[in-house]
Amino acid sequence: MKGICGDAKQQINHCMLLGDSENGIGNGSGNGNGKNGIGASPEYRGGRTFRSRQVHSLAIRNTSSYDTMERPFRPDNLRGRWSKSVDFYFASSSYAFSTMAFSDVSVWALMLGGWKFYLSAYLLSVCFYSLPIFLIQTFLGQFSTSGAISAFRVSPIFKGIGYSILLLNLGTLTYYSVNAAVPLIYAVNSLHDVMPWMSCNNTWNSANCSTHDRYDEEDDYFHSMIGSIKEGSSSFTLSWSMVLAILGIWFVVLVLLLSRVSIIGKVLRCACVLMFAFFLSVFVYLVIHEQVGWQSLLDYLHPTIISWEGIWSSVGTAILQASMVLGPGWGSIITLGSYNSFRSDAERMSFWVNLTHVLITVMAIICGHVANDHFELHVAMWHVEKKHTMQFTYVAFAYLFGNFATLPKLWSFLFFAVIFLSEMCALIIQMMSVLTALFDEFELLRKRKQEITVLLVLCLTSISIYFCTQLGFSQVSALSYIALFTQIVFSALLILMTTWIYGRVRFQCDLQFMLGKTISSFKIFTIRFIAPCFIALALWEISIMLVRNKAGDTVIWTSQCLVYLLVLGYMIYKLSQTNGTWRQRMRQCFAPHDWHPGQCRQSTIL
Repeated sequence: MKGICGDAKQQINHCMLLGDSENGIGNGSGNGNGKNGIGASPEYRGGRTFRSRQVHSLAIRNTSSYDTMERPFRPDNLRGRWSKSVDFYFASSSYAFSTMAFSDVSVWALMLGGWKFYLSAYLLSVCFYSLPIFLIQTFLGQFSTSGAISAFRVSPIFKGIGYSILLLNLGTLTYYSVNAAVPLIYAVNSLHDVMPWMSCNNTWNSANCSTHDRYDEEDDYFHSMIGSIKEGSSSFTLSWSMVLAILGIWFVVLVLLLSRVSIIGKVLRCACVLMFAFFLSVFVYLVIHEQVGWQSLLDYLHPTIISWEGIWSSVGTAILQASMVLGPGWGSIITLGSYNSFRSDAERMSFWVNLTHVLITVMAIICGHVANDHFELHVAMWHVEKKHTMQFTYVAFAYLFGNFATLPKLWSFLFFAVIFLSEMCALIIQMMSVLTALFDEFELLRKRKQEITVLLVLCLTSISIYFCTQLGFSQVSALSYIALFTQIVFSALLILMTTWIYGRVRFQCDLQFMLGKTISSFKIFTIRFIAPCFIALALWEISIMLVRNKAGDTVIWTSQCLVYLLVLGYMIYKLSQTNGTWRQRMRQCFAPHDWHPGQCRQSTIL
């Protein structure tokens, strides 16, 4: 550990020197003699001038608690770490199997753009948008060993983003358990002797119920039992199966959160291995059963519906699909990265996580296309208005697996179990992000970790019950889109903070020091200039989707505006708490504060 500390000091000095050379900052002057080099002349290019410029850079371009008279950052020495570095990979890869991966969004995008437009845009977006943002978030967490608030010590004026992330994740957690409850209900009901969506002998079925020759929303299991849309229901009618599922889910989450991080990592690892095994089995059997051959894949190559508007929509959807790598909330990758060891190869793991997402997404799109074709051929055309983003996933795939000739209940259970495990992992990781951010930033809360964890879970469980009502469940779709919009905005601010304000050279040097290898300037160029272009396209597309889905709920948009006002308000507060001219205040607020390798700091304290 002492080696890391010593190397850190040398690397920081070297990076400051490079930053001065790039930005043209003048040489330092002092009262020392030629022996120690502090008073060496500017014309001398030897080691003495090197030392002079180090001292000058460190005094101006970096701040500590002593310089700013703020409380120093004290890391949580009991926060724990992954038992194996591979736990980070499995935890991050669990997002690939979410409900969104199997939705009709990618299916329609494939029809409108074909493989050559949709897949090309998706691959480019992963390379030049998701991968850079993923790497930056991993760097912030792993370098500082801090959560989503404390990691913004790299540029304290942006710390309001950390608090906004906390609110955003808390808002997402209020409804996200619904995403885990629905596949759990379908997985459990798949084990019945007769799957309820394949029968007319249910209490909600009408007299005109038919199993397959037509589709009627009144007889649909999803609308009746999940969405609580049935005769005599009101906006606040509860789905009791959803209530029981959510209570069970939050109980499991609470038990895990009260465990050590190493145990949570093992659970996430095992869950992700099960997801890989289950999904691969389902995919292989589905391809064989539905006779998906090479010619079928070639048919997907070209757009089914040819129009420039459709192609552009397909490209925009592909960019949004790439953002799934970052998870449903924001800052979860910072949290997962903060539990890595300092020398973990974050660049290599980022590459493998993104590659895994690409492979799973392509396989999920093929499954979605097969489910869509089967539903339109054997059940009904999708002429009905979809009232929920989950409707396609659970209606189409439920009918698809119900028609399998061999072991239909097994394949249905495995498929919905994959989605349940994925959403469950996402829920646990988001809770970890919230709790880690709180305990890393607020030292006084660390003494009451268990009490705060239990209280927070109980509050979120109570609020989640609202989304088991007919009205609450219908609002989940709009909330998901708006959360994605905020995630993209924060990604743009993250690039601005790390590669422009903190500085290209210092960011590159920190990465090289942490990874122990050279990072090419082209990669940094990609993050600074190319990634923002894809972020702009993603913002444009998500704005269009929000308008199309009529996400105009005043309460929803008001809550989102508060998130952005918090960022702006913290900036104003930070500037008002500093002294000097406006230029001096800006310089002080933008400069890193106690920014150093977290493990180095911990070893110093111990």
